[in-house]
Amino acid sequence: MKNKIILAVVAVIVVVIIGFAIKGTVQTGSVRIGVMLPLTGGLASYGEPAQKVADLAVAEINANGGINGRKLEIVYGNHKCDPKEIVTVFESMLMQKIHVFNSVACSGTVAAIAPGLVAKDVVLVGTAISASKLTGVSPSFFRNWASDSQEAKVLADQIIKKGYKSVAILYEETDYAKGLKMDLENNLKGKDVKIVSESFTTGTSDMRTQLTKLKALKADAMLASVQTAVSGEVVLTQMEQLNFNPKMIVNYNILKATDLVKKHAAILEGAIGADYFIKDSQKLDKVLADYKTTYGVDCPQRNICAMEYDAIQMIAQGLREKGDSASGVKAYLSKATYSGVTGAVSFDAKNDRNNSDYVPYVIKAGEAARVTE
Repeated sequence: MKNKIILAVVAVIVVVIIGFAIKGTVQTGSVRIGVMLPLTGGLASYGEPAQKVADLAVAEINANGGINGRKLEIVYGNHKCDPKEIVTVFESMLMQKIHVFNSVACSGTVAAIAPGLVAKDVVLVGTAISASKLTGVSPSFFRNWASDSQEAKVLADQIIKKGYKSVAILYEETDYAKGLKMDLENNLKGKDVKIVSESFTTGTSDMRTQLTKLKALKADAMLASVQTAVSGEVVLTQMEQLNFNPKMIVNYNILKATDLVKKHAAILEGAIGADYFIKDSQKLDKVLADYKTTYGVDCPQRNICAMEYDAIQMIAQGLREKGDSASGVKAYLSKATYSGVTGAVSFDAKNDRNNSDYVPYVIKAGEAARVTE
């Protein structure tokens, strides 16, 4: 009898222990993801609307049940478009046990952390990360944006269409700005177009030497490939000071800088560029309307707002379907076709987005408009 009592007590204890163990495996609290973006510096004009639209996406996700009943929470970090800064931000978030990330803008920042993504067991979704060198950089990096190679192809097609036989290039020594220059050169190989280039490092305040050399070439057109509107301001101002007024080609960091384009409307009149194009849709209209209702202004970067909204929503869907883990989100992104505000989103074998499209733009009277003919 005594042995039976002892066995019964042991059985109860085992059941209690198992119960606590099972309870301990149940995930509670919020699901946190890390979002790294330029909230200050030359591309804060991308970071601020991206943060605002990400907040809208999270509010919508949580209003509809969150992540299987748990709230989704974003921990933000300011990478300042600085590769050294993002390493600090990234490591800080890892210490907070965050393993699912999104990063906005500045290809060099992703290049700084991409090699360690697999070893650290994290997954990263990039928005407005476009450098061609990042294609296939890591099986844990997914790019919800088009590669610079597509921007370069549009620019090359426009150069050939306009009959330019020589192009001068002034480019910033960053992964994006230099990468675009290299992609353009590749697209113009064998096209009977002579290219001569000069470069400058980020933070350079005097580019007159480089511009004077390029002016002397008397090229048919000049490409200004800069990392930020801050650099673009220096380039355009000093071109005006030197009375250097070539036919202009600009990268999307100038094209998207509305204040810069208005300020330098004269020198940029007729300038050609290219940007990632997103078709109108009811889904996109709703997101943009919610943005204006919430913040009192239109989203100043339409394609970045749309892409960032989709990036957060895709991450959330991966968390719902595959669980709160980097491997789960990675598995989801590798196979899924997500119906977003930017259309059907899926990724190719190298984790670049399928069905992405750059189109030509032209600057007229201080505004950039899509070329439709």
